[in-house]
Amino acid sequence: MKKIMPRPDGRHAKKIAVLSVASVIFASNQALAQQGLSSSGNDLVGAVTQCTTIAADAARLACFDAAAARLAAAGEVAIVSRQDVEQNQRRLFGFNVTGLNPFSGSGGSEELQSISATMTSARNLGRGEWSITLDDGSVWRKTDGVDVLFSANRQYPVTVRRAALGSYMMKVANDPPFRVRRE
Repeated sequence: MKKIMPRPDGRHAKKIAVLSVASVIFASNQALAQQGLSSSGNDLVGAVTQCTTIAADAARLACFDAAAARLAAAGEVAIVSRQDVEQNQRRLFGFNVTGLNPFSGSGGSEELQSISATMTSARNLGRGEWSITLDDGSVWRKTDGVDVLFSANRQYPVTVRRAALGSYMMKVANDPPFRVRRE
């Protein structure tokens, strides 16, 4: 003979729901703390995705509600794709924007070390200086005394790489590299 448990009345069901929600919020905050994350907004997306691992529907919903509340409390949140970050790093390569870059420093993506492009124009500025425009629109100025061997009227493959002490070196085709700065 089966023993049937009585269903809790509305008042008891409400208490059970409140207790289960509170335990899920406590458990999700404990899990975040164990993973080195805080509920202050450091890994808001991680808190949301963590909820997908919860099997029980009510507990999963409570977890999503708690994570959504933390997202709302964080204010303005932006999700940026890796491709967008890489495009911006390439676009800003050569400018000193490390203090403004939200992706530099701990936990961010690696800093771009070089770019390859095509030289679309070059202008002799005199005194050994040249203004070189690349196909991505960036303009670089040659700053050292190395003589250039390229023709200003042709397009050449170019590589610009980071050098010592925040400087940059440009290599045009097979010519020797020379020091440049971004304008």
